[in-house]
Amino acid sequence: MLNLTLFTSLAKSALVGAVASKVVDTLISTKINNKIEQNRWLRNTKLELFSKLTEDILSLESSNIDKQIREINKTSAKIILLVKDKKLTDKLEHYLNSIIKIKASEKSLQGLAFINKDMIVYLQRNIRL
Repeated sequence: MLNLTLFTSLAKSALVGAVASKVVDTLISTKINNKIEQNRWLRNTKLELFSKLTEDILSLESSNIDKQIREINKTSAKIILLVKDKKLTDKLEHYLNSIIKIKASEKSLQGLAFINKDMIVYLQRNIRL
């Protein structure tokens, strides 16, 4: 009778241990999987936004510059919210201010080629997927 009680007690302890172990394992693996998915989403979103901004910069022309500046501004705002990088934020603001100054002075947009290239090179260096 004592052996049966001891065996039952050991079986219950083993069962409780197995269930507790499985619960802890599930919680940890869920947390890890969520972090992996979040990083994947962040990487994909960042790539899409950097690509869109680069496309907007390369298609900048004098015929419809106001609309294009709004598009660059919208994409830049999304990047600023997504990426916590003060240097990138400052660079984007400086770029937009430069475009607005060139537009306001009604100079030819040839001077824009240099700042466009500089901004694209900066984006390339800071993509860090």
